[in-house]
Amino acid sequence: MAVLAAGTLVFLNLNGKERPDRADSKGSPPAKSSPAADPTQSRELLNVPAPAQIGEVSNDADGSWLTSRSYAAGAPYAVLGYDLDTGKQSWKVPLDGDLCAASQDVTSKGLVAVVFRESVKNRRCTKIAVIDINRGRKVWQKSLPERKGNLGLDLNVGISEELAAVGWPGETWGFAVDSGETVWDSPQPGCQFEEQLGVKKLMSLTYCGDHFEVSSHDARSGKPSRVATLPKGLGWTWLASADPLVVAAYVGDTEFPADANRLLTFDKSGTLKATIKIDGYVPGCRDGGTCGAVVATKDSIYLASKRKTLTSGDHIAAFDTSTGKRKWTVDGTDRAEMLPMRSDENGLVAYSSAGPTRDGSGVVHLAAADGKQTQLLRLPNGFAVSNMQSQLAGPGMDQPILYQDGRLFFHLTSGFDIWHNVPMNVAFTTHGTAAGLGDSGVYAARAAAGVMMVSYSTGVNRA
Repeated sequence: MAVLAAGTLVFLNLNGKERPDRADSKGSPPAKSSPAADPTQSRELLNVPAPAQIGEVSNDADGSWLTSRSYAAGAPYAVLGYDLDTGKQSWKVPLDGDLCAASQDVTSKGLVAVVFRESVKNRRCTKIAVIDINRGRKVWQKSLPERKGNLGLDLNVGISEELAAVGWPGETWGFAVDSGETVWDSPQPGCQFEEQLGVKKLMSLTYCGDHFEVSSHDARSGKPSRVATLPKGLGWTWLASADPLVVAAYVGDTEFPADANRLLTFDKSGTLKATIKIDGYVPGCRDGGTCGAVVATKDSIYLASKRKTLTSGDHIAAFDTSTGKRKWTVDGTDRAEMLPMRSDENGLVAYSSAGPTRDGSGVVHLAAADGKQTQLLRLPNGFAVSNMQSQLAGPGMDQPILYQDGRLFFHLTSGFDIWHNVPMNVAFTTHGTAAGLGDSGVYAARAAAGVMMVSYSTGVNRA
Protein backbone atom coordinates (compact mmCIF):
# COMPACT_ATOMS: atom_id res chain seq x y z
CA MET A 1 0.00 0.00 0.00
CA ALA A 2 1.61 3.28 -1.09
CA VAL A 3 1.10 6.55 0.75
CA LEU A 4 2.40 9.78 -0.75
CA ALA A 5 2.57 12.55 1.86
CA ALA A 6 4.60 15.77 1.72
CA GLY A 7 6.79 14.35 -1.03
CA THR A 8 7.70 11.17 0.83
CA LEU A 9 6.71 7.72 -0.44
CA VAL A 10 5.77 5.38 2.37
CA PHE A 11 4.58 1.81 1.92
CA LEU A 12 1.90 0.32 4.13
CA ASN A 13 0.56 -3.19 3.75
CA LEU A 14 -3.15 -3.73 4.22
CA ASN A 15 -2.49 -7.37 5.14
CA GLY A 16 -0.61 -6.31 8.24
CA LYS A 17 2.85 -7.57 7.08
CA GLU A 18 5.72 -5.15 6.88
CA ARG A 19 7.25 -4.57 3.44
CA PRO A 20 11.06 -4.60 3.72
CA ASP A 21 12.96 -1.64 2.30
CA ARG A 22 16.28 -2.03 0.46
CA ALA A 23 18.33 -2.14 3.65
CA ASP A 24 16.18 -4.92 5.10
CA SER A 25 16.47 -6.94 1.85
CA LYS A 26 20.26 -6.96 2.25
CA GLY A 27 20.09 -8.54 5.65
CA SER A 28 20.15 -5.48 7.91
CA PRO A 29 18.22 -5.75 11.17
CA PRO A 30 14.58 -4.71 10.88
CA ALA A 31 13.67 -1.17 11.84
CA LYS A 32 12.35 -0.59 15.33
CA SER A 33 8.60 -0.67 15.57
CA SER A 34 6.88 2.71 15.83
CA PRO A 35 5.22 3.78 19.07
CA ALA A 36 1.63 2.74 19.67
CA ALA A 37 -0.89 4.91 17.90
CA ASP A 38 -2.35 7.78 19.90
CA PRO A 39 -5.93 6.72 20.75
CA THR A 40 -7.05 10.36 20.65
CA GLN A 41 -5.74 10.98 17.12
CA SER A 42 -8.60 11.33 14.66
CA ARG A 43 -9.14 10.88 10.94
CA GLU A 44 -11.70 12.48 8.68
CA LEU A 45 -15.07 10.72 8.77
CA LEU A 46 -17.13 12.81 6.37
CA ASN A 47 -16.74 15.93 4.25
CA VAL A 48 -19.79 17.42 2.55
CA PRO A 49 -18.97 20.41 0.33
CA ALA A 50 -20.99 23.59 0.72
CA PRO A 51 -23.88 23.65 -1.77
CA ALA A 52 -24.02 25.99 -4.71
CA GLN A 53 -26.27 28.99 -4.25
CA ILE A 54 -29.84 28.14 -5.20
CA GLY A 55 -32.05 30.98 -6.41
CA GLU A 56 -31.43 34.63 -5.66
CA VAL A 57 -30.48 34.25 -1.98
CA SER A 58 -28.17 32.06 0.03
CA ASN A 59 -29.78 28.97 1.45
CA ASP A 60 -29.98 28.19 5.14
CA ALA A 61 -29.25 24.82 6.70
CA ASP A 62 -30.23 25.26 10.35
CA GLY A 63 -30.05 22.29 12.67
CA SER A 64 -27.38 19.79 13.66
CA TRP A 65 -28.09 16.79 15.91
CA LEU A 66 -26.34 13.70 17.14
CA THR A 67 -27.70 10.48 18.65
CA SER A 68 -26.14 7.08 19.30
CA ARG A 69 -27.53 5.95 15.94
CA SER A 70 -27.19 8.86 13.55
CA TYR A 71 -25.83 12.31 12.78
CA ALA A 72 -28.27 14.65 11.04
CA ALA A 73 -28.02 18.21 9.79
CA GLY A 74 -29.98 20.76 7.84
CA ALA A 75 -29.33 21.26 4.14
CA PRO A 76 -30.96 23.34 1.39
CA TYR A 77 -34.57 22.09 1.15
CA ALA A 78 -33.83 18.98 3.22
CA VAL A 79 -32.56 17.36 6.40
CA LEU A 80 -29.81 14.80 5.77
CA GLY A 81 -28.66 11.85 7.88
CA TYR A 82 -25.21 10.25 7.98
CA ASP A 83 -23.87 6.90 9.17
CA LEU A 84 -21.69 7.21 12.27
CA ASP A 85 -19.18 4.58 11.15
CA THR A 86 -18.82 5.18 7.41
CA GLY A 87 -19.76 8.86 7.21
CA LYS A 88 -21.92 8.14 4.17
CA GLN A 89 -25.29 9.79 3.72
CA SER A 90 -27.89 7.26 4.86
CA TRP A 91 -31.14 9.15 4.29
CA LYS A 92 -32.74 12.36 3.10
CA VAL A 93 -35.98 14.04 4.23
CA PRO A 94 -36.98 16.53 1.51
CA LEU A 95 -38.67 19.82 2.48
CA ASP A 96 -40.92 22.04 0.36
CA GLY A 97 -38.84 25.13 1.04
CA ASP A 98 -35.71 26.43 2.67
CA LEU A 99 -35.14 25.92 6.40
CA CYS A 100 -36.06 28.85 8.65
CA ALA A 101 -35.16 27.50 12.09
CA ALA A 102 -34.65 24.25 13.97
CA SER A 103 -34.81 22.99 17.52
CA GLN A 104 -31.53 22.97 19.37
CA ASP A 105 -32.42 19.73 21.11
CA VAL A 106 -33.26 16.16 20.12
CA THR A 107 -35.58 13.97 22.21
CA SER A 108 -34.77 10.55 23.65
CA LYS A 109 -36.61 9.01 20.68
CA GLY A 110 -34.47 10.93 18.20
CA LEU A 111 -37.10 13.54 17.28
CA VAL A 112 -36.29 17.11 16.21
CA ALA A 113 -38.48 20.02 15.07
CA VAL A 114 -37.88 22.24 12.04
CA VAL A 115 -39.71 25.19 10.50
CA PHE A 116 -39.34 25.80 6.78
CA ARG A 117 -40.66 27.99 4.00
CA GLU A 118 -43.82 27.39 1.99
CA SER A 119 -41.93 26.76 -1.25
CA VAL A 120 -38.84 27.75 -3.18
CA LYS A 121 -40.53 31.00 -4.25
CA ASN A 122 -42.56 31.79 -1.11
CA ARG A 123 -40.13 33.04 1.56
CA ARG A 124 -42.59 32.97 4.48
CA CYS A 125 -41.99 30.37 7.19
CA THR A 126 -45.32 28.58 7.15
CA LYS A 127 -44.58 24.90 7.78
CA ILE A 128 -43.41 22.94 10.82
CA ALA A 129 -42.38 19.29 10.91
CA VAL A 130 -41.10 16.78 13.43
CA ILE A 131 -38.43 14.46 12.01
CA ASP A 132 -37.16 11.15 13.39
CA ILE A 133 -33.42 11.37 12.76
CA ASN A 134 -32.78 7.80 13.93
CA ARG A 135 -34.95 6.42 11.11
CA GLY A 136 -34.76 9.24 8.60
CA ARG A 137 -38.47 9.92 8.28
CA LYS A 138 -40.92 12.78 8.75
CA VAL A 139 -43.26 12.01 11.67
CA TRP A 140 -45.73 14.77 10.78
CA GLN A 141 -45.99 18.14 9.08
CA LYS A 142 -48.35 21.06 9.78
CA SER A 143 -49.08 24.39 8.12
CA LEU A 144 -48.86 27.68 10.01
CA PRO A 145 -50.92 30.76 9.08
CA GLU A 146 -49.23 32.92 6.46
CA ARG A 147 -48.92 36.31 8.11
CA LYS A 148 -46.75 39.37 7.65
CA GLY A 149 -44.51 38.54 10.58
CA ASN A 150 -43.40 35.06 9.72
CA LEU A 151 -40.40 35.79 7.57
CA GLY A 152 -38.07 34.02 9.97
CA LEU A 153 -37.04 37.06 12.04
CA ASP A 154 -36.80 36.22 15.76
CA LEU A 155 -38.25 32.80 14.96
CA ASN A 156 -37.81 30.27 17.72
CA VAL A 157 -38.38 26.49 17.70
CA GLY A 158 -38.27 24.11 20.66
CA ILE A 159 -38.98 20.45 21.32
CA SER A 160 -39.46 18.24 24.37
CA GLU A 161 -40.54 14.68 24.99
CA GLU A 162 -44.20 15.75 24.70
CA LEU A 163 -44.37 19.08 22.86
CA ALA A 164 -42.99 20.90 19.83
CA ALA A 165 -43.47 24.67 19.71
CA VAL A 166 -42.72 27.59 17.42
CA GLY A 167 -43.21 31.34 17.74
CA TRP A 168 -42.14 34.87 16.93
CA PRO A 169 -43.33 38.24 18.29
CA GLY A 170 -47.08 38.07 18.83
CA GLU A 171 -47.43 34.46 17.61
CA THR A 172 -46.91 31.04 19.15
CA TRP A 173 -48.11 27.51 18.52
CA GLY A 174 -47.66 24.25 20.39
CA PHE A 175 -48.14 20.73 19.02
CA ALA A 176 -48.15 17.21 20.42
CA VAL A 177 -44.84 15.63 19.43
CA ASP A 178 -46.21 12.22 18.48
CA SER A 179 -49.37 13.23 16.60
CA GLY A 180 -48.95 16.85 15.53
CA GLU A 181 -52.23 17.79 17.17
CA THR A 182 -52.46 21.52 17.97
CA VAL A 183 -52.26 22.09 21.75
CA TRP A 184 -52.22 25.93 21.78
CA ASP A 185 -52.23 28.59 19.07
CA SER A 186 -51.65 31.93 20.80
CA PRO A 187 -49.61 33.47 23.65
CA GLN A 188 -51.20 33.43 27.07
CA PRO A 189 -53.45 36.47 27.78
CA GLY A 190 -51.48 39.67 28.36
CA CYS A 191 -48.26 38.14 27.07
CA GLN A 192 -46.37 38.23 23.81
CA PHE A 193 -43.61 36.28 22.11
CA GLU A 194 -42.63 32.94 23.65
CA GLU A 195 -39.10 31.60 23.35
CA GLN A 196 -38.96 27.80 23.70
CA LEU A 197 -36.29 25.47 25.05
CA GLY A 198 -36.18 22.05 26.66
CA VAL A 199 -35.87 18.31 26.24
CA LYS A 200 -37.55 16.55 29.16
CA LYS A 201 -39.91 19.49 29.63
CA LEU A 202 -40.48 22.50 27.41
CA MET A 203 -39.90 25.92 29.00
CA SER A 204 -41.28 29.16 27.56
CA LEU A 205 -39.79 32.60 28.15
CA THR A 206 -42.54 35.21 27.70
CA TYR A 207 -42.86 38.98 27.96
CA CYS A 208 -46.05 39.88 29.85
CA GLY A 209 -46.81 43.59 30.03
CA ASP A 210 -44.00 44.97 32.17
CA HIS A 211 -42.02 41.86 33.07
CA PHE A 212 -40.62 38.58 31.78
CA GLU A 213 -41.67 35.21 33.11
CA VAL A 214 -40.87 31.56 32.45
CA SER A 215 -43.75 29.12 32.12
CA SER A 216 -44.50 25.57 31.05
CA HIS A 217 -47.51 24.31 29.09
CA ASP A 218 -49.68 21.35 29.98
CA ALA A 219 -49.05 18.70 27.33
CA ARG A 220 -52.77 18.04 26.77
CA SER A 221 -54.60 21.31 27.33
CA GLY A 222 -51.80 23.75 26.52
CA LYS A 223 -52.62 25.71 29.65
CA PRO A 224 -49.53 27.64 30.83
CA SER A 225 -48.22 27.47 34.39
CA ARG A 226 -45.82 30.09 35.68
CA VAL A 227 -42.46 28.65 36.71
CA ALA A 228 -40.57 31.84 37.57
CA THR A 229 -40.96 35.62 37.37
CA LEU A 230 -37.85 37.54 36.35
CA PRO A 231 -36.75 40.73 38.11
CA LYS A 232 -37.85 43.98 36.50
CA GLY A 233 -35.35 46.20 34.75
CA LEU A 234 -33.98 43.54 32.41
CA GLY A 235 -33.49 44.40 28.78
CA TRP A 236 -33.15 41.60 26.24
CA THR A 237 -33.53 38.10 27.69
CA TRP A 238 -32.85 34.57 26.47
CA LEU A 239 -33.39 31.04 27.77
CA ALA A 240 -29.88 29.74 28.34
CA SER A 241 -30.92 26.43 29.94
CA ALA A 242 -34.24 24.73 30.67
CA ASP A 243 -32.99 22.15 33.18
CA PRO A 244 -31.57 23.61 35.33
CA LEU A 245 -33.38 26.88 34.62
CA VAL A 246 -30.91 29.59 33.61
CA VAL A 247 -31.95 32.86 31.97
CA ALA A 248 -29.51 35.17 30.21
CA ALA A 249 -30.17 38.90 30.14
CA TYR A 250 -28.70 42.20 29.07
CA VAL A 251 -28.63 45.02 31.61
CA GLY A 252 -27.67 48.43 30.23
CA ASP A 253 -28.57 51.23 27.86
CA THR A 254 -27.77 49.55 24.53
CA GLU A 255 -30.93 49.13 22.47
CA PHE A 256 -29.67 46.16 20.47
CA PRO A 257 -26.95 44.42 22.52
CA ALA A 258 -24.58 42.00 20.87
CA ASP A 259 -24.88 39.50 23.72
CA ALA A 260 -26.06 38.98 27.29
CA ASN A 261 -24.07 40.29 30.25
CA ARG A 262 -25.95 38.58 33.12
CA LEU A 263 -26.96 35.02 33.94
CA LEU A 264 -29.80 34.34 36.39
CA THR A 265 -30.10 30.93 38.06
CA PHE A 266 -33.26 29.54 39.68
CA ASP A 267 -34.12 26.65 41.96
CA LYS A 268 -36.90 24.13 41.20
CA SER A 269 -39.49 26.33 42.91
CA GLY A 270 -38.68 29.23 40.57
CA THR A 271 -36.87 31.28 43.21
CA LEU A 272 -33.91 33.33 42.01
CA LYS A 273 -30.68 31.89 43.39
CA ALA A 274 -27.90 33.98 41.87
CA THR A 275 -27.19 36.73 39.36
CA ILE A 276 -23.82 36.32 37.66
CA LYS A 277 -22.11 39.24 35.91
CA ILE A 278 -20.52 37.93 32.73
CA ASP A 279 -19.32 41.12 31.02
CA GLY A 280 -15.98 39.48 30.26
CA TYR A 281 -17.49 36.25 28.89
CA VAL A 282 -19.20 34.98 25.72
CA PRO A 283 -22.61 33.32 26.31
CA GLY A 284 -23.41 33.34 22.58
CA CYS A 285 -27.03 34.54 22.89
CA ARG A 286 -28.68 35.59 19.63
CA ASP A 287 -32.02 36.79 18.30
CA GLY A 288 -34.69 34.14 17.99
CA GLY A 289 -32.50 31.54 19.65
CA THR A 290 -30.89 30.45 22.86
CA CYS A 291 -27.33 30.86 24.12
CA GLY A 292 -25.05 28.49 22.24
CA ALA A 293 -21.96 28.98 24.40
CA VAL A 294 -23.50 28.40 27.85
CA VAL A 295 -23.34 24.94 29.43
CA ALA A 296 -25.24 24.49 32.70
CA THR A 297 -25.58 21.68 35.22
CA LYS A 298 -27.31 21.64 38.61
CA ASP A 299 -24.02 22.66 40.25
CA SER A 300 -22.06 24.64 37.67
CA ILE A 301 -22.29 27.00 34.72
CA TYR A 302 -19.43 26.89 32.23
CA LEU A 303 -18.46 29.88 30.08
CA ALA A 304 -15.52 30.92 27.92
CA SER A 305 -13.96 34.34 28.40
CA LYS A 306 -13.53 36.99 25.73
CA ARG A 307 -10.11 37.10 24.13
CA LYS A 308 -8.08 40.17 25.10
CA THR A 309 -6.41 40.31 21.69
CA LEU A 310 -6.76 38.46 18.39
CA THR A 311 -3.62 36.47 19.15
CA SER A 312 -4.29 35.68 22.79
CA GLY A 313 -6.06 32.65 24.15
CA ASP A 314 -9.05 32.60 26.47
CA HIS A 315 -10.09 30.64 29.53
CA ILE A 316 -13.09 28.59 30.61
CA ALA A 317 -14.60 29.33 33.99
CA ALA A 318 -16.93 27.30 36.18
CA PHE A 319 -19.45 29.30 38.23
CA ASP A 320 -21.42 27.98 41.17
CA THR A 321 -25.14 28.01 40.32
CA SER A 322 -26.15 28.68 43.95
CA THR A 323 -23.77 31.50 44.82
CA GLY A 324 -22.70 32.80 41.41
CA LYS A 325 -19.07 32.69 42.52
CA ARG A 326 -16.36 31.47 40.21
CA LYS A 327 -15.04 28.06 41.25
CA TRP A 328 -12.08 27.65 38.89
CA THR A 329 -10.66 28.68 35.52
CA VAL A 330 -8.66 26.77 32.91
CA ASP A 331 -6.58 28.66 30.36
CA GLY A 332 -6.41 27.62 26.75
CA THR A 333 -2.97 26.18 26.00
CA ASP A 334 -0.72 28.81 24.42
CA ARG A 335 -3.04 30.85 22.13
CA ALA A 336 -5.86 28.29 22.05
CA GLU A 337 -9.48 29.37 22.29
CA MET A 338 -11.61 26.99 24.36
CA LEU A 339 -15.35 26.64 23.71
CA PRO A 340 -17.79 24.79 26.01
CA MET A 341 -19.89 22.18 24.13
CA ARG A 342 -21.82 20.07 26.64
CA SER A 343 -21.67 18.56 30.09
CA ASP A 344 -21.45 14.96 31.21
CA GLU A 345 -21.67 13.32 34.62
CA ASN A 346 -18.05 14.20 35.38
CA GLY A 347 -17.64 17.72 34.04
CA LEU A 348 -17.42 19.63 30.77
CA VAL A 349 -16.65 18.59 27.20
CA ALA A 350 -14.99 21.53 25.42
CA TYR A 351 -13.52 22.28 22.03
CA SER A 352 -10.04 23.77 21.86
CA SER A 353 -9.20 25.75 18.73
CA ALA A 354 -5.52 26.45 18.13
CA GLY A 355 -6.26 28.96 15.37
CA PRO A 356 -6.25 29.10 11.56
CA THR A 357 -2.54 28.40 11.01
CA ARG A 358 -1.57 26.17 13.91
CA ASP A 359 -1.96 22.48 14.65
CA GLY A 360 -3.26 21.22 17.98
CA SER A 361 -7.04 21.70 17.87
CA GLY A 362 -9.29 19.08 19.38
CA VAL A 363 -11.69 18.06 22.14
CA VAL A 364 -10.85 18.06 25.86
CA HIS A 365 -12.65 17.12 29.07
CA LEU A 366 -12.52 19.37 32.13
CA ALA A 367 -13.25 17.75 35.49
CA ALA A 368 -16.15 19.28 37.41
CA ALA A 369 -14.21 19.52 40.68
CA ASP A 370 -11.08 21.36 39.56
CA GLY A 371 -11.02 21.67 35.76
CA LYS A 372 -8.35 19.00 35.33
CA GLN A 373 -7.89 18.57 31.60
CA THR A 374 -7.98 15.29 29.66
CA GLN A 375 -7.51 15.02 25.90
CA LEU A 376 -10.37 13.24 24.11
CA LEU A 377 -9.68 13.90 20.42
CA ARG A 378 -6.98 15.53 18.34
CA LEU A 379 -7.58 16.87 14.84
CA PRO A 380 -5.20 15.86 12.04
CA ASN A 381 -2.35 18.27 11.39
CA GLY A 382 -2.12 20.52 8.36
CA PHE A 383 -3.24 23.95 7.22
CA ALA A 384 -6.40 22.67 5.49
CA VAL A 385 -7.77 21.37 8.79
CA SER A 386 -6.64 24.26 10.98
CA ASN A 387 -8.05 26.85 8.59
CA MET A 388 -11.36 25.01 8.18
CA GLN A 389 -11.98 24.52 11.88
CA SER A 390 -11.11 28.12 12.75
CA GLN A 391 -13.87 29.34 10.44
CA LEU A 392 -16.44 26.99 12.01
CA ALA A 393 -15.39 27.29 15.66
CA GLY A 394 -16.49 30.80 16.65
CA PRO A 395 -16.53 31.95 20.30
CA GLY A 396 -20.32 32.32 20.34
CA MET A 397 -20.83 28.83 18.85
CA ASP A 398 -22.91 30.28 16.01
CA GLN A 399 -22.06 27.19 13.99
CA PRO A 400 -22.83 24.04 16.02
CA ILE A 401 -20.02 21.73 17.11
CA LEU A 402 -21.07 18.31 18.42
CA TYR A 403 -19.00 15.57 20.06
CA GLN A 404 -19.88 12.11 21.29
CA ASP A 405 -17.99 8.84 21.68
CA GLY A 406 -14.87 9.82 19.76
CA ARG A 407 -16.70 11.58 16.92
CA LEU A 408 -16.58 15.34 16.28
CA PHE A 409 -18.98 17.14 13.91
CA PHE A 410 -18.92 20.66 12.45
CA HIS A 411 -21.86 22.13 10.53
CA LEU A 412 -22.10 25.34 8.51
CA THR A 413 -25.69 26.60 8.77
CA SER A 414 -25.58 29.48 6.29
CA GLY A 415 -23.34 31.84 4.34
CA PHE A 416 -22.33 29.28 1.74
CA ASP A 417 -21.78 31.97 -0.87
CA ILE A 418 -19.24 33.66 1.44
CA TRP A 419 -17.44 30.66 2.91
CA HIS A 420 -17.47 28.65 -0.30
CA ASN A 421 -14.25 26.84 0.65
CA VAL A 422 -15.68 25.61 3.96
CA PRO A 423 -17.62 22.31 3.96
CA MET A 424 -21.28 22.27 4.95
CA ASN A 425 -20.57 19.21 7.11
CA VAL A 426 -17.23 17.82 8.20
CA ALA A 427 -16.52 15.24 10.88
CA PHE A 428 -13.59 13.45 12.46
CA THR A 429 -13.41 10.19 14.38
CA THR A 430 -10.94 8.30 16.55
CA HIS A 431 -12.57 4.99 15.55
CA GLY A 432 -10.45 3.00 13.11
CA THR A 433 -7.63 5.55 12.95
CA ALA A 434 -4.62 4.08 11.16
CA ALA A 435 -1.34 4.24 13.09
CA GLY A 436 0.91 7.03 11.92
CA LEU A 437 -1.58 8.81 9.66
CA GLY A 438 -2.72 11.34 12.24
CA ASP A 439 0.73 12.81 12.93
CA SER A 440 1.72 13.00 9.28
CA GLY A 441 -0.44 16.01 8.48
CA VAL A 442 -2.91 14.01 6.41
CA TYR A 443 -6.38 15.54 6.22
CA ALA A 444 -8.29 12.96 4.23
CA ALA A 445 -7.51 9.50 2.92
CA ARG A 446 -9.41 7.24 0.59
CA ALA A 447 -8.71 3.57 -0.10
CA ALA A 448 -9.27 1.94 -3.45
CA ALA A 449 -8.01 -1.35 -4.91
CA GLY A 450 -5.67 -1.86 -1.97
CA VAL A 451 -3.67 1.32 -2.66
CA MET A 452 -4.27 4.57 -0.80
CA MET A 453 -3.11 7.87 -2.27
CA VAL A 454 -3.11 10.77 0.19
CA SER A 455 -3.23 14.35 -1.02
CA TYR A 456 -1.45 16.58 1.50
CA SER A 457 -1.00 19.76 -0.52
CA THR A 458 -4.69 20.31 -1.30
CA GLY A 459 -5.89 19.10 2.09
CA VAL A 460 -8.71 16.94 0.76
CA ASN A 461 -8.67 13.95 -1.55
CA ARG A 462 -12.08 12.79 -2.76
CA ALA A 463 -10.84 9.78 -4.73
